[in-house]
Amino acid sequence: MISILLVAALVVQADTLRLGPGVNQGPLVLERPTVVLGAPGAMLRGGGTGTVLEIRAPGSVVRGLRIERSGRDPDKYDAGVLVEADSVVLEDLVIRDVLFGVYINKARGVVVRGVDIAGPAGLPEGKRGDGITFYYSRDVLVQHNTIADMRDGMYFSYSDSLRVLDNKVTRVRFGLHYMFSHENRFERNVFTDNAAGAVIMFSRGLRITDNVFAWNAGARSYGLVLQQATDPLVSANLFVGNGIGVFFDNVIGGTFTDNLVAGNWLALQLFTNSERTVLTGNAILANTFDVAGGGTGSYQLSVNGRGNFWGVAKRRGYDLDGDGVLDTPHAPSSPLAELALNRAGLRLFLDSPAARVMDWAERAIPVFDVAGVVDSFPLAAAPRPAMLDQLSAAPARGQGGVPGQRVAAMAIALAGIAALLWSRKRTV
Repeated sequence: MISILLVAALVVQADTLRLGPGVNQGPLVLERPTVVLGAPGAMLRGGGTGTVLEIRAPGSVVRGLRIERSGRDPDKYDAGVLVEADSVVLEDLVIRDVLFGVYINKARGVVVRGVDIAGPAGLPEGKRGDGITFYYSRDVLVQHNTIADMRDGMYFSYSDSLRVLDNKVTRVRFGLHYMFSHENRFERNVFTDNAAGAVIMFSRGLRITDNVFAWNAGARSYGLVLQQATDPLVSANLFVGNGIGVFFDNVIGGTFTDNLVAGNWLALQLFTNSERTVLTGNAILANTFDVAGGGTGSYQLSVNGRGNFWGVAKRRGYDLDGDGVLDTPHAPSSPLAELALNRAGLRLFLDSPAARVMDWAERAIPVFDVAGVVDSFPLAAAPRPAMLDQLSAAPARGQGGVPGQRVAAMAIALAGIAALLWSRKRTV
């Protein structure tokens, strides 16, 4: 074992560095390819300024280490680990008391696996950095990591061809914050108890499949935001207990299929500036409102005679010929949802029995001119996404959420999911 205890930065020249248990004083800079292995209980501790571990050598590996106490200068991007070389592997690390967790700067072929990143609980948002930052990087694998109490869980900027798999992000602002990055895959991740699960902007060719976006609540509460996205595939995800489940703004050629959208205040917000975006095979139920917006021609709600399952449509319609499709079209847009979006002070009253009667009357005898979407072939039975087993209970409190609202959201969502399962049993 080689244990180091230095005050100044250490430049490593050896091929393998083994850090013994206890505190090993940093910062540490890797200038040549090095394997850094931590013994059980090994800790690399910075001096409270700058970055704790800088990796400048391609092919370096860091494994089995606790890293803590970076500086907190946002202009210098002080971090637990700064990666500025290709083909670096970070594995089985615990990162604490840092501004940024892992910062990957202009690197290719990096692997970040089994890293546990957490900031100090209760620290104001403006004094936090992001869990993992990707800047002008490519071909990165991010798998089996946990991130909590940072500013954003993962921040993407001009980074392409990344795979983000099996991660858990909680108690941050945006689980994913995403700008000008393309051809990336997000699979089997869980984003819960954040202000927003994912905010994705200016992107092309994303694949978002088998993820959980749940219990994201607060003033900016969304499960998923798609803004100026081209050719995204969003499939088999869960959007449960959010303020707005999914937000579509200028989505071109998008595919939204086989998702569960349940127990949200508003399931889908559809702006009319989207084009050729298809929403089919989804289960949309037990939301306060299902759809706001949509217009004519921007969204297609059925393909080859198959649309979506709408819990409210199931209660109102029939499948007399037994083909799995209800016999009458369903218009999910609601003028009350449009009213509530523009006048937040009315939201508390718009889920009352009286408001429901008004909504029913408006559908029977339309008065408001609401250019909404129509599902011509609503499904009689709901799909059951595989990720349903990964859904956790709603947290007691979140990013500005009110406990009473959280309990109500959880009750609505669980009732909707129970209805989904009951519906499936009846149709077996």
